[in-house]
Amino acid sequence: MGLGPSSGDVCLCWSARNGHSVSHPGYKHPGSWSRTTPHLILHFDVNKTIVMVDTIQGIPTSDVLNGILAECAWGRANPNGGPLEKGWQLVEKLPSSARPAQKPELMSYLEYLEQCLPGKAKDMKKKREQVWKKFTEPGEPGELLRPHYETMAAQLQQQGRMVGSGMVIAAFFDLVADLVKNDRSFSIVFRTFGSDLPAVQAEFNAFCAGEHPRYPKLRLDGSAEGKPDLRLTAENTGSWYRSADNCSIVWGTTTLEEDLHSAKGILDDFLQLPENSSLQSSRGWDAVLKDLQTKTSKPSVLALRDYFPYWQKGGQHGPYGKLLPVDPADHRCHSLFFDDNITLDAEDTKIVDVRDKTGKALWPVYAQRYYIARAEPLLAVADDNYYIRKVAEKEQNFQRKRLARLRLRAATLTVSRMLRAEAEAQKLNLPNRSAGYDPWAKSRVSISKIHFSSSIAAADEEEHALMVKQ
Repeated sequence: MGLGPSSGDVCLCWSARNGHSVSHPGYKHPGSWSRTTPHLILHFDVNKTIVMVDTIQGIPTSDVLNGILAECAWGRANPNGGPLEKGWQLVEKLPSSARPAQKPELMSYLEYLEQCLPGKAKDMKKKREQVWKKFTEPGEPGELLRPHYETMAAQLQQQGRMVGSGMVIAAFFDLVADLVKNDRSFSIVFRTFGSDLPAVQAEFNAFCAGEHPRYPKLRLDGSAEGKPDLRLTAENTGSWYRSADNCSIVWGTTTLEEDLHSAKGILDDFLQLPENSSLQSSRGWDAVLKDLQTKTSKPSVLALRDYFPYWQKGGQHGPYGKLLPVDPADHRCHSLFFDDNITLDAEDTKIVDVRDKTGKALWPVYAQRYYIARAEPLLAVADDNYYIRKVAEKEQNFQRKRLARLRLRAATLTVSRMLRAEAEAQKLNLPNRSAGYDPWAKSRVSISKIHFSSSIAAADEEEHALMVKQ
């Protein structure tokens, strides 16, 4: 059982069409290099991924921007010590989401604070926050980066914000509009540990109704012919529940974490309460896979609140984080998770738990190549095409994996045909020329001299033929 659409779903009138071009410079739409474009299932964290304000902890945009720059500012700890705020000196004059390759010894200001004020407890996080939220103010270690702060603040104000909450950045909406423009089949799943999903739901639904100033003519509310209704409805909202022996989604509520207190944290008791009789649930791994597949196999939008207590109990590591079920063997759909807290580490993603359909965890390096992407808020705020490019990069990786798998399948089928032909020849009592006969004697070379790369175009032709025959 895969998580992607069936072949019939892919052939809906709103599925992918090849050959469309886009106006974004440097972006090559997958339709121009792939015969079959998979259905996309895009999972987006909320805070510092598509929203630059933390409504959960009450952190305003100004403080969030200081936090972003503190994470992207690189310097050295003062060898002479001194007060906490004076113990770190800025070295690189430009902020960067990546550690300077030529100066690996440098540390970001946030890393410095985590060394001086270590710990994941709320009180330690609060102490660090009180320091970094002033990072670019006069007299602070990041004062020289204040112009970058002002630029980011101006960009957020000029991105065509909506009346009301106006939290979601333009890079997210531009991605959705681009996918629609190119007739891509896709689903979106908002994911968060916090309680901000209702605000995101209201803003996204207004966008679908054409109320976003950047896209006043775009309609994704079912009123435009040939376009899907992507409005987020109550039945497509839900809450995860995780424990050592339980994986479930309760549909129709995003407040499960708080509501469980009424049942002393026991999910079964909570669902049996009379006031919860209308709630639907996906109980167990197989049910979760089936229901997620049903909801995301066609254009749709979901909002799921992840279960923070389990992640916290597990030390805030990937295997206890936000679940992302994938089927590596199913190339009809492509699941991709964006989160600013993802770490590019060979052992731990920190916050996303990627598992195959059997429930087995995927190796983080493999998951990072195809299914998860660290969102960089510094770049997402500055570049409206950021998510368009990131999706394209991951799709190219996914396409290479698909082609490699089909090449292996083609080779296997060829060998299978040869074996069947030999068996048929034996049935017909044809002369056996195998004894002492080597048909490759003049062509054989050392395997160490073989270059296994081949033309992508030629491989695509024969692999497409294989797919058509299936």
